[in-house]
Amino acid sequence: MAFEPKWKPERKPDADCYLVSFPKAGRTWLRALLGKALVEHFGLPPDDLLETGKLTAAAGLGVAEFYHDGSAMLDLLPWQSLVADKSAYRDKRVLLIGRDARDTLVSAYFQASRRLQIVRAPIGAFVRDDRFGARKIATFYRQWDDARSVPRAFEFVRYEAMHADPAGVLRRTLAFLGVHDVAGSTLDAAVAFARFDNLRKVESEGRYAGPILQAGSGADPESFKVRRGKVGGFRDYLADDDVAWIDACVAESRCDFIAPAQ
Repeated sequence: MAFEPKWKPERKPDADCYLVSFPKAGRTWLRALLGKALVEHFGLPPDDLLETGKLTAAAGLGVAEFYHDGSAMLDLLPWQSLVADKSAYRDKRVLLIGRDARDTLVSAYFQASRRLQIVRAPIGAFVRDDRFGARKIATFYRQWDDARSVPRAFEFVRYEAMHADPAGVLRRTLAFLGVHDVAGSTLDAAVAFARFDNLRKVESEGRYAGPILQAGSGADPESFKVRRGKVGGFRDYLADDDVAWIDACVAESRCDFIAPAQ
C-alpha cells in the first residue's frame, strides 16, 4: 500500500467526556444528531452544530469530544501498537460507539481509499492489513471491553440501534452527557436533520466549515463522508473469504461490541 497523507492525524483532545469509536462506526451521524439536539435545546448557534466540544462547554456540560483513541487511520498504527491501558480515562466519562465489524471495515476502506486517498489496494488486502483491518478493530474493541470499568462512567451505543431507534439512542446519549427532559420535538428535529439524505446534501453543499462534513470528490459518491449508512451493506463489497476472515477475527476477540448485526 502507498501512503500520501493529505489530512491531519488525530490528536487527543482535552475533554471531560469522550465519545470513542473505531473509524466509520457512526460517529458523524451521532455528532449530527447530538449537535442538532443541543442547538435546539439550549438555543446555541446553529453554525456550531458539528463542534461538539464547543457546544457542550457552552451548555455547561463540561467538554465532550469525539475521539478514535489511537485507531485513526492517519495515525497508521498497527493493531499491535494499540494501548490497552486506559488509566488515562479513569476520571473521565466514556461513551463507546460500535458497529458490525464487516460494515465498519467496508466504510473505512472507502474513507481511506477514496476520501483520504492513503490506500491503493483492493478491499481484501485492506481488511487483512495490520494498520486498518479486522485484527485492529477486534483488538480495539476487546481492549475497551476489558477496560469498561476504568472510566468514571461508561456507556455503549451501537450503530444498528441508531438505525432502529435514533431518537432513543439520542436521548440516552444526551442523558449520559447530563441533559434531561429534552422535548420530543427537539429529538424529532435532530432525527430529521441527521437523515442520511439530508446529511449528504449538507456535505455536498459545504454548509459547515472544517473537515467533519467536507465532501471528497464530488464526482465519486464513494468519497463522501456520509456514504451509504446501510446495515449489512458489506455484502455488496466483500468476497466470501473476506467475510470469513473478519468473522474469525471478531469471534477470536469474543467482543459483542462489533459482533454481526442480528
